[in-house]
Amino acid sequence: MRFYSGPQAVLTLALSSTMVFAQSWDPIKKATGWARVDKDGSIAFYDPASKKIVSWMRDGGVVGEVDVSKLDQAPEKWVLDFSFNAWVVSGKNLTYVEKNGKNFTIKLPYEVGDLTWDARGFYISYKTPEPFIEMRGYDSGSVVWYVRNRAMKDEGAPATMFRIAINEDKMLYQGSRNDLRLEQIDGSNGRSKAVLMFNGGSTPTLALGFQDRGPMAWWLNKNTVVQAVPASQVPNLKMTGTLLAVENLTTSTLDFVPTGLSEQHSFIGMLESEAVFIAPEGGLVFVPMKK
Repeated sequence: MRFYSGPQAVLTLALSSTMVFAQSWDPIKKATGWARVDKDGSIAFYDPASKKIVSWMRDGGVVGEVDVSKLDQAPEKWVLDFSFNAWVVSGKNLTYVEKNGKNFTIKLPYEVGDLTWDARGFYISYKTPEPFIEMRGYDSGSVVWYVRNRAMKDEGAPATMFRIAINEDKMLYQGSRNDLRLEQIDGSNGRSKAVLMFNGGSTPTLALGFQDRGPMAWWLNKNTVVQAVPASQVPNLKMTGTLLAVENLTTSTLDFVPTGLSEQHSFIGMLESEAVFIAPEGGLVFVPMKK
């Protein structure tokens, strides 16, 4: 996954890269596991067969890759920098992997629940009883700022998935524990700005049960956060499959959009007019969305 640096840069890289990389691995048919759509439309997937993280664009094919075969554990989540070096999460390890194979590892305090990034750094939301977010720099992986409850204990309440998404203006959005409210956090310093409610404050509570919160994504240039919600978590709607909770920050409205997909499909992000999913059996699914 590469970082947004202007349409011309993206087009140039995409066109040049298609001449370099063989198109033998096709994520439209083969993608599995974790992934996130980047702001430039690229997506980085882990290919277990080659043990590489492959960056791909729908209109440009494979645009970069990094060999992660030397890692002790398979990658769980990742982000690629401008040079296609990778920061890889495996268990409680955060490993920097250069294209030439050199790497070093940083120990993390907890299991990583969610990961997002922008051109300035990457943001880790830990799976903890209370929200715990770190911003880390691409140069050394060191912590730039963090947000956590100082009274939080390692034991006690069960860990929770606090989803996050970052917009194009350095504003981070954190999902609450079990409803669709959003906390707005300044991505420059970690300071809370506001708690956002929708539909006049009648944001529904989610019946999580043993399920985690579905993934969250920022819809570029729409001032909108999109969250995947299994219909079973909002039984009062009497719907089925995977829904998308479309939260418009301009109008403070929340709409549930049916995707026609099962709850086993994994939401990985938004393109300009499509939501992108990975199918349970592998491969990508593109669901048209109203602009």
